[in-house]
Amino acid sequence: MTTDGASHSKRVVFFMILYGRLEFDGRARRLLSALEVLGSVYVVDLAMDNKSYELKSPLRRSVCIPAYSNVVTQHLRFWYAALGEALRQRPHVIVSANFFTTFIGWLASRLTGASLVYDAHELIIPIPNERMSRREYLWYQMERFSARYANLIVAANQERAELMQRHYNLANTPVVVRNIPSVNHGTLDRSVIMAIYPALVRRSADEFLILYQGDISLSRGIDKFVLSLAHLPAQYRMIVVGDGPDLERLKAIGQAFAGEGRFDTLGAIENRLLPAIAAEADVGIVTYPFEGMNNIYCSPNKIYEYAQAGLPVVSTDQPPLRSMVVSYEIGVLVSRIDTPEAIAAAIRGVVENKTKYTRSLAHFLRDHRWEDEASRLQLALAEVVDRVCDR
Repeated sequence: MTTDGASHSKRVVFFMILYGRLEFDGRARRLLSALEVLGSVYVVDLAMDNKSYELKSPLRRSVCIPAYSNVVTQHLRFWYAALGEALRQRPHVIVSANFFTTFIGWLASRLTGASLVYDAHELIIPIPNERMSRREYLWYQMERFSARYANLIVAANQERAELMQRHYNLANTPVVVRNIPSVNHGTLDRSVIMAIYPALVRRSADEFLILYQGDISLSRGIDKFVLSLAHLPAQYRMIVVGDGPDLERLKAIGQAFAGEGRFDTLGAIENRLLPAIAAEADVGIVTYPFEGMNNIYCSPNKIYEYAQAGLPVVSTDQPPLRSMVVSYEIGVLVSRIDTPEAIAAAIRGVVENKTKYTRSLAHFLRDHRWEDEASRLQLALAEVVDRVCDR
């Protein structure tokens, strides 16, 4: 089996389909880096502006989806563009980089004769007797159909891998590649990041910054963390990084604190800038809903990003999070019934004992390294490549 990719680099072409924007998806970027070791990669993703375009580094077509079109039309437009590019490129391996692309990945692999790799970002298997929306049911059925044709499936933690194997009756358990970012301290000078985001500048020597990075959805309970500011001393300030369906609602919830200079939102930020932002905070927030398999068995990259920046966490207590936070003593857990006042006490406890938690982070980081995940991923991908080259 070849693992360094040298003998395949001129022969093997990967075609990665991502319904999303590469710059804002850390897992997709790490997948891309693993693929590039083994061959050349062509990426199809979403454009941010009002036109489609091609880039040479990486080889890439970013597809414009008009915002005025309905959701079904948006996906069909993207599928059409991705399928056309796949037929033009004739790759050896199709890589579906999220569940939105499982079916079009399968269809492209059938029409081009390519092998199929599926990186399961999310866990969309329903809880028994759970009522799913028509949208959720459609994506679930597409994944259920397509997964059995994949030559390799990658899952974000062991719990997810085992659930997928049992539920879809897969011949092999998916390969586990955890959502651990590569250590990236960035190349931006600290003064530059402060100039771009002046909200990061501390307003007094004794100010403490609480940081949330992630999807802005009230279903995650992020509103309770914002409301906890009412029970914290005036020198505690919260910064929210990200975008999502409830950003404006969250701003409204935090409006009174923003008026006091204690609450700021920075919006969506490119993945490469997040380490520099996290390095300026004192504590990181990790919060997920307590409904749905994907949330119960969550696999956030944020907990690793915070750890790499030296931040202890205040986290909700889903099983995977509980295992990490408690076992390694890198923060404090809060439950689904905790009030904003209880959350405030947890935040204050972490900040006041930050030195103790910071010492524990070193052990956590030794056991959670992207290099280990990358090696496992590249070995699994190399097996797919070897089968391609043996045809």
